[in-house]
Amino acid sequence: MDNNTWFEVEDPEEYDEEPWDFDEAELAFLAALRARAATWRVSRAPNNVSRPEDDSSLLVWVTLLDEESPLILGEWAVHFYGTHVRAGKVSDQLFNLHESHKHGFFRASGTADELALRCADWFERLLSRPLVRAEWPTAAGAIATRWEFADTGEALLNSPDVPADGTPPVRRVPVRP
Repeated sequence: MDNNTWFEVEDPEEYDEEPWDFDEAELAFLAALRARAATWRVSRAPNNVSRPEDDSSLLVWVTLLDEESPLILGEWAVHFYGTHVRAGKVSDQLFNLHESHKHGFFRASGTADELALRCADWFERLLSRPLVRAEWPTAAGAIATRWEFADTGEALLNSPDVPADGTPPVRRVPVRP
């Protein structure tokens, strides 16, 4: 468990932007999410609180990285709309979501507290999954790399030269426990 807090709200005025105007439900959701996240026993990951470009929701997300590379391997977000959420893997820079269960997508309705608990549990499951970097030498002397969840082999990111023939990697390096 990390002593740092999760989902800190940055002050947008530090960046000459308008201050956040969170409503009562959004503040309750954030408080419940942060309280539950304080009990997580997972390695720290970058995370943030904001709004999407269209200001339609409260947006919270986490980023999985390979800090050694350094590369963003994926981002997972929750859009909170007061009485319901949409959550899943981020598909683009506007924080639209892959609407596929394969990418962890779900919708839920309930109170701010109920939704925060469901989303906190979802984030914790994601952050608890081990990540590895699978490596293959290439003919050019470089290293072809695939980053994947170690528990399922689900690929997150591939370099161009990863063998398509199923050749096992010569090395699997833990990225995230």
